[in-house]
Amino acid sequence: MKTGEAEVWLRSQLQHLYSEGESSQMAHMVMEHLTGSNRLQRMELKNQPLTVEQLQQLNQIEQRLATHEPVQYILGEAYFGNLKLYVNKDVLVPRPETEELVHWVVSDVKESGKPVFNGAKNDADKTDLLKILDVGTGSGCIALSLKAQMPLAEIWGCDTSDAALTVARRNGSELDIRVDFVGLDFLDAAQRHQLPTVDIIVSNPPYIPLTEKETMQPNVVAHEPHRALFVPDNDALIFYKALAQFGKDRLYAGGSIYAEIHENLGTDVVQLFEKEGYQNVQLKKDMQGKHRMVKAVKTE
Repeated sequence: MKTGEAEVWLRSQLQHLYSEGESSQMAHMVMEHLTGSNRLQRMELKNQPLTVEQLQQLNQIEQRLATHEPVQYILGEAYFGNLKLYVNKDVLVPRPETEELVHWVVSDVKESGKPVFNGAKNDADKTDLLKILDVGTGSGCIALSLKAQMPLAEIWGCDTSDAALTVARRNGSELDIRVDFVGLDFLDAAQRHQLPTVDIIVSNPPYIPLTEKETMQPNVVAHEPHRALFVPDNDALIFYKALAQFGKDRLYAGGSIYAEIHENLGTDVVQLFEKEGYQNVQLKKDMQGKHRMVKAVKTE
């Protein structure tokens, strides 16, 4: 089978399970992984036959995709912004909405004029450097992306899952990006005392009520880690309560919390932060026009 034929075949095999766009993107990711060639290069090499080993791998991947296993887990890789990350079943697959959350943080820091970007002079005392905490770091995608874009910032990531922290540390090592990853249960107030005082808290916490599990896509429910996705139906804001409480103790004055949220719980999250004394609480829409992010500022 030729390279071009293989991509068309895989796309057709997936179209009864996924949308045309998803099928096309998955086929592209698989063929790039198998051949080491990007889309343009593969067009030039479309008549080049796949090796026996490549054909075997292609068939194995197709069989796994047919069970709704995320393509990122099968390939062991996912892109987040400009970063190529290692991922497995112990961490969520990084998503575009979370990239938008990172972009919001970086844009605000740029506007503030903080000296954390490439080319900035690092003449300030270490205590004056911007400090950021990523809560529920998973693969480390948020923390590592922020550090890659703001190399003079000090950044920590925390997670309750040892397996997830192993993935995050591997990504930090392979990308040669220094983030301090800490293992703790953020919902345990006693354990939160291990964390530093920071200027910014950013988080993509679990926020999906358990009752929604039955309506979600099988590739998510069957394969991605549930404790990174779901919260109790009777306490859907449990992580935002913990973020608000922690921020009151460990955010510097003028510091901000940025968090990804459930599209149907935006008003509830805003009211929670306002009730806890935060100011300038903002809801922000993602590229799909859904309220998926919130920012809250500690003024004193």
